[in-house]
Amino acid sequence: MEQKQMADQMADTVMAERWEPETGKFRKTENLLSAFGFSEWETMPRVISFVGAGGKTSTMYDLARELAANGARVLVTTSTHIFKPERYKVEVVSKLADLPGEKSGYLGADAESELKKTEMTRHESENHAAVGKILVAGKQAQGPGMEEKLTMPEDLGDESVMKRLLSHFAVILIEADGSKRLPFKIPSETEPVLIPQTGMVVACAGLKAGGKTFADVCFRFASHGAWLKRKETDIVTAEDIALVFMDERGSRKGLDGRYYRILLNQSDGEAEKKLSESIVAVLPENLQRVCIRTTRMAQEE
Repeated sequence: MEQKQMADQMADTVMAERWEPETGKFRKTENLLSAFGFSEWETMPRVISFVGAGGKTSTMYDLARELAANGARVLVTTSTHIFKPERYKVEVVSKLADLPGEKSGYLGADAESELKKTEMTRHESENHAAVGKILVAGKQAQGPGMEEKLTMPEDLGDESVMKRLLSHFAVILIEADGSKRLPFKIPSETEPVLIPQTGMVVACAGLKAGGKTFADVCFRFASHGAWLKRKETDIVTAEDIALVFMDERGSRKGLDGRYYRILLNQSDGEAEKKLSESIVAVLPENLQRVCIRTTRMAQEE
């Protein structure tokens, strides 16, 4: 059921809005790419990690589809765990270096021999990708109930492997922590798992968390949320969500100078929209400028 719900969400369309400090309003953008502040996908970082909770996976696939529709070849993987989607091609491999290429056209002897002939620029690499595609790859997760999940490939982040992958994929999207499908989370001491090549971190939270208790909607609050100085029975406020986005113990953990974007998902009703505006009001201006909210709309059949 959980997997089917995720698949249904990924079939919906998403509307993105970016905060404008000059007008004090969210403004609708053409797509996610422009909401992230890039006029063309060729100018965005090539390795993007998604962290946080509340629509993280769905938004990652939204971006993947958008990029593929514009001709990009996209690799989706994880540094923690991710469900195997029904909608896209999935390769279960222990190592990304083992991705097949002879028939799939992703990697392999033919692709390697082609690469040896010339040193590709990024533009040439994107042309080499030809038609946009989405490939989901990862290692089979182990344990009870893990049959439908992938986990981190053993060589994700290896310099030579990443160089090879980036010769065949225009963009690599990584789900970099888990949230047990709750709308809000506090990272543990080992989260997020950002590989060295990550160029942009997209931090997510679901606006449905507002007005509910930490115990009900915040993953890892009991074990790692003491620094917020709140109780499990306290109600999650705009200030709480903003603090997690601002603090290096929260979503900015391990950022280390990378591009940073704040994504407020689940802006489906007036209460959520008002909450998003209250969150932005708490953020400093430099973070207001990278704040985006999304509304998911079911497609008509």
